[in-house]
Amino acid sequence: MKKAFLLILLTAGLLSGVSMAASDAANNAREAARRYGAAVRNCDMGWAVDSMYPPLRRTYADQLTASAPGSEAARAHRIMGINNRSETKEEARARMIASDRALREKYARIGKAMKDSGVKIESFTVGAPYSEYVVTPPMASVQAVRKDTKGVRAVEEVQQTKDRSRIVVLPTTLVISMPSRNGTTRMERKSHIFAVRDEVITDTGISRGTKLNQWYFIDGNTDVNTLRTFFPDLPLYIKLPASGDRTL
Repeated sequence: MKKAFLLILLTAGLLSGVSMAASDAANNAREAARRYGAAVRNCDMGWAVDSMYPPLRRTYADQLTASAPGSEAARAHRIMGINNRSETKEEARARMIASDRALREKYARIGKAMKDSGVKIESFTVGAPYSEYVVTPPMASVQAVRKDTKGVRAVEEVQQTKDRSRIVVLPTTLVISMPSRNGTTRMERKSHIFAVRDEVITDTGISRGTKLNQWYFIDGNTDVNTLRTFFPDLPLYIKLPASGDRTL
């Protein structure tokens, strides 16, 4: 159980040297991440949900609901045409609110369980920005495809879109202590977090749940391919800092 707690919280890394000329935006992301670190030190996993990039948060909430008892049967009924009434906007909104609440409660329980087991976060340090990417949100790509009935202008329109988001890779260092047979075990892990913000969104008809120029965070355990779900033009090989664990 304690190892599971470590896997959930040990999302940190230390950069030995700056590998990029950090932009003002990247430095701003680092400052915002320090507030994220304060919540980590307090084992406040609920804050981790509150600061999560909203489209990803919505995805995780939907996945949690999909795994709930009875959900498989409901999907089977829809496939077979049994009780396939369309969901109203009010019902959809209520479902999304309930899913989000369940996700936050799940993370809050994890944080409480960690505290109850004696796990302590001694420090969480955010290093200098390691890499930075300006990307296009997927809705801009969808708009271009919808307009391109002949299939010849979509790529060009996506390249020229004004919609813009930014991803900054921030190395962090986490030091944790926990009870063990020999007294107390202290560990350090080097990893990273992703700071993400939407800077220009021209399609206001579809809500992404984000506030422009506000930083949100995604922990380093998230697969890069998951990021590409939200930002298809993210480079194939992004620069990530070295990671690893060691006993202190």
